[in-house]
Amino acid sequence: MSGEAVAATAAQCANCAAPLAGPFCAQCGQSARDFHRPFSTLLSEGLGEILSLDSRLIRTVRPLLFTPGQVTKEYLAGHRVAYLSPLRAYLVAALVFFGLFNVFTVTAPPVYVFIAGSAEEAEAKAARSPSGSKVTIALPEHVWFGDQKFQEVSARARANPDAFARTSYRYIQTAFFLFVPMSALILELFYRKQGYYIDHLVFALYQHAFLFLSFTLWFLAGRPGLPGLATLSLRGVIALWLLAALPIALRRVYGGSWPRTLLKSIGLFLMYSAGFLFFGMVFVVYMAVVTF
Repeated sequence: MSGEAVAATAAQCANCAAPLAGPFCAQCGQSARDFHRPFSTLLSEGLGEILSLDSRLIRTVRPLLFTPGQVTKEYLAGHRVAYLSPLRAYLVAALVFFGLFNVFTVTAPPVYVFIAGSAEEAEAKAARSPSGSKVTIALPEHVWFGDQKFQEVSARARANPDAFARTSYRYIQTAFFLFVPMSALILELFYRKQGYYIDHLVFALYQHAFLFLSFTLWFLAGRPGLPGLATLSLRGVIALWLLAALPIALRRVYGGSWPRTLLKSIGLFLMYSAGFLFFGMVFVVYMAVVTF
């Protein structure tokens, strides 16, 4: 084949044979990249993409943790190449946080599963644990659909509360993910004239990524090896920063005066907490009952 023929072949889309004038075909959208290349070339390109991801990860995590709202503001302004996308940042942060529980041994608090309004509930609430913390899961006495099956699961859960709790824990990450769109709706209520729903969703995804990373630092600060005073100090700083980060991020992204931003922050926090406790925990318990 002559050099001219090779050039002509290279200038055509391999899928539809349309002329190529860029990295993608204007007719069918297929990439113009040729994957029939030496393995060394593909390996170097793959390493380049990994290193690029690492650099974007570093450029995203630093402002995400220490400059609340900056990544969201830059992303919404169109400066997106330097940062992880909102969804990827959320998934990476969630993977890191929930992955800690598979890496480190965690002493779980005692678990009590009972029927709401029963004598078992009073006993569970009155029970004292050595660590001062406990997990209580209240189940309804009856359900309107599939009550016979529910009674069987309820009896097993009350007989083996630790196993039922472990089943429940598996769905907490899913509950957070499903609640992100609802948290964007809550933002819409407070900032309905400032951006579209997708803008609020970007804010919510990055804010959840910040929360997971902060909870990761909180978790690591309590690992054995640090003096008690150092643990208390670190966790105190993280707790204060968690409280301050939301109004800082809201004001940086949406603007507004500090008094109005603080009031909106309180309203958002209360609505988010109440919504997640109701919808999120109901989802977790429901899924645990279905799969236990």
